[in-house]
Amino acid sequence: MTGASGFIGRALALRLASDGTRVLALVRGAAKAGLLASTPGVELVHGDLRDPAVLRAITGRADIVYHLAGLTSARSRGEFMAVNGELTGALAAAAAGSPSPPKLVLVSSLAVAGPRTAARPAREDDPPAPMNGYAESKLRGEELLRRAAAGARWTIVRPPWVYGPGDRATLALFRLASRGFFPSVRGGCMQISLVHVHDLVEALVLAGGPAADGRIYYAADGAVHTVADLGRALLASCGGGRALHVPGFVFRLLGLAGEAAAWVGRRPPLLGRDKACEGLEPGWVCDDRRIRAELGYCSRIDLASGVAATLAWYRNQGWL
Repeated sequence: MTGASGFIGRALALRLASDGTRVLALVRGAAKAGLLASTPGVELVHGDLRDPAVLRAITGRADIVYHLAGLTSARSRGEFMAVNGELTGALAAAAAGSPSPPKLVLVSSLAVAGPRTAARPAREDDPPAPMNGYAESKLRGEELLRRAAAGARWTIVRPPWVYGPGDRATLALFRLASRGFFPSVRGGCMQISLVHVHDLVEALVLAGGPAADGRIYYAADGAVHTVADLGRALLASCGGGRALHVPGFVFRLLGLAGEAAAWVGRRPPLLGRDKACEGLEPGWVCDDRRIRAELGYCSRIDLASGVAATLAWYRNQGWL
């Protein structure tokens, strides 16, 4: 498994190990391994995906390779392409060249489909419409995987917004809500699909089976939310508060300012122009009926209970 020390990867590794599955978890250093280092059934593999020897070591010892490593923020389109695109292709090529090729399960993104609303949600057979470098790189990774793994087994899962225990990306919103307010861009009208990390992990386990071979899936919680819905759930779980209206032009300026600050600090922006543009779209909605019908996927965590459990985890870990 690549990306084992990340938010989704850690949850998947723990889930697989709990069922007695032997997990080879690629990590770049002992400090990043955290709980995995002491988890029975998890063997840490130290290394970097850019090392061909590491690729051969992973693909040569596994029956299924879950590929979750990647960038969600970068300083340039080239950085995104190098990691999310080309390294995915290199991993797939190494797998295809193994004496006993493993199955590949790639965690991609709803971003590949482009913005969609409930009136026309993203479906697996729709043509991709990426709108920025991140989305283009995820699509490139999909294309290279399918090309390199021709004749081998593969499945692609495109999750929407993922949240849950261990998520640092949504932590900022929880921190704001714990202070009594939630930033609401354009009244929070943007429609979104969401999935709790534990539900996504179950979808990924199903994707590892033979029934999923050669298929692309979306996996969500089965509901269409708005950002305002998310804000209300966060504020309610934190004891109340109010939405803080943020005009669209202000959000664009924040994205520009975030990108400028990141350039000065020579680091990827947390909120840049691309993220701001994504946040001003009418919706990011997917239809996950295929994975439900074909693999028996069933989401079990609704927004209110998922937010409450995530908040409790943050507080227990001292993140809030």
